[in-house]
Amino acid sequence: MVISCLMGGLGNQLFQYAFGLRLAHDRQTDLKLSTTLLESRLMARLRNYTLRPYELDVFNLTIPCTSSFETALALAKATSGASGSVFLRETPNLTPNLPTLNPSAPLVFCWGYWQSEAWFKPVAPLLRQQLRFRKPLSDASQRYADAIARARTPVFLHVRRGDYVTNANARQLHGFAGETYYRNAIERMREQVEEPHFFVFSDELLWVKTTLGPLLNPATYVEGNTGSDSWQDLALMSQCRHAIVANSSFSWWGAWLNPAENRLVLAPRQWFVSAAAQTKVVVPEQWTLL
Repeated sequence: MVISCLMGGLGNQLFQYAFGLRLAHDRQTDLKLSTTLLESRLMARLRNYTLRPYELDVFNLTIPCTSSFETALALAKATSGASGSVFLRETPNLTPNLPTLNPSAPLVFCWGYWQSEAWFKPVAPLLRQQLRFRKPLSDASQRYADAIARARTPVFLHVRRGDYVTNANARQLHGFAGETYYRNAIERMREQVEEPHFFVFSDELLWVKTTLGPLLNPATYVEGNTGSDSWQDLALMSQCRHAIVANSSFSWWGAWLNPAENRLVLAPRQWFVSAAAQTKVVVPEQWTLL
């Protein structure tokens, strides 16, 4: 059995699911998901993170989740190596190549973010089949979807500021990608794409309108999808032909979920403030770094 521990928002949960899927597929065994870190207020306080709901239920997935008790037992078994079980933890120097694992290990417990396509590329076709949204769009989101379908060349632009600016931990790890990055990305998109229509997603739309608005015409600013409706922004992003992503797992998946070939996806070269060298691992090789 493989158990993948979920932590973070929808984008991170997708990476953790994708990694678990690949590992379970390789080992020809069952996959379960642990939601303990998503639900534990105590762990949130100890680890200083924001509690997040389980969000993978927006897709057509039928993966069972372990109870807190089952998770605790499995974690104890894996960390102790009982019966050959394995605790597989992502570390900063762990390259996206699966380490050699005992094929007879009864349990592999996965702890990490696994933010790279390389971790799950062998099962990418299967993953794309599974990651189909099961919930219908709201009427408002459907109007945006219709506008995307009508546009000659729809391009999504995602600007994440919010906690990247106001939260010390998020600011130190990621940090806002920067106005210069977005200006350069918009210019590059206009150079390489005919008649782009920008569909803008942001937690600070007023900042985008004020700072980048004159560069974006024509543009549609997508509003209203917050909280439990945030997945609808991901669905809309995935319908756009090209993309300008933030250093965010959310828009990373918004770009990746569109399977069209010959797409132009622009991403910030500095994905992490303190670990810029990892950028080439996070960003797929077919994307363009700026």
